[in-house]
Amino acid sequence: MASSPEYSTRDVLIEATSRRLWNEDESELRILDICQETNLSTSVIYSHFRSRQGLIDASLLHIYAIVTDEIIDYTETAAARSHPTGSFVDTLYAMLIDPDHEARVTRQRQMFFRVSATALARPSIRPGFLELYDHYIERADAIYEDLLARGLLSDQLSGRQWTIFFEGQMLSRAFHDLSSNWDSQSDWLRGALRMLSVAKPKIIP
Repeated sequence: MASSPEYSTRDVLIEATSRRLWNEDESELRILDICQETNLSTSVIYSHFRSRQGLIDASLLHIYAIVTDEIIDYTETAAARSHPTGSFVDTLYAMLIDPDHEARVTRQRQMFFRVSATALARPSIRPGFLELYDHYIERADAIYEDLLARGLLSDQLSGRQWTIFFEGQMLSRAFHDLSSNWDSQSDWLRGALRMLSVAKPKIIP
């Protein structure tokens, strides 16, 4: 498999490392563990990534690409299921607390901001991160512009401003997911619905 053009040795190493970083801090990552899991030598790893840090950076970007794709996917699904007599926030909320997805969604939020924080602190990862982030924001903007066009969000805010609002909601939830003394789900919904009630949408017949 490692020799396939569609699935290279580099891909094998990134995926093995990404699986570990999903549940572990990078300080805990051992190159020898990756070697053992992939049956590849340290020299192969260093030939592809030059250093342990290079492997970690590539793997964090891989995780970020997956997470942002998944965030866009469920946001698009919620938008598609919304209609003028319903609420986008209600639909999105129902998806986020679905028992089949909630644990994954919680981890997505945490990894989204973990990689973002790493990009702020480590210049080596920043160019790749910004390319992925710009693509993600463009896709998010398109969703909210479509919701505006359908009359499901207030046109008092632009698509980009709605993107910023929901990004802020996700940030607060990522932090409060870590606390056992905060009802993140219900408070998030109440806050989002309150925001939407203040900026009421123009309903298109």
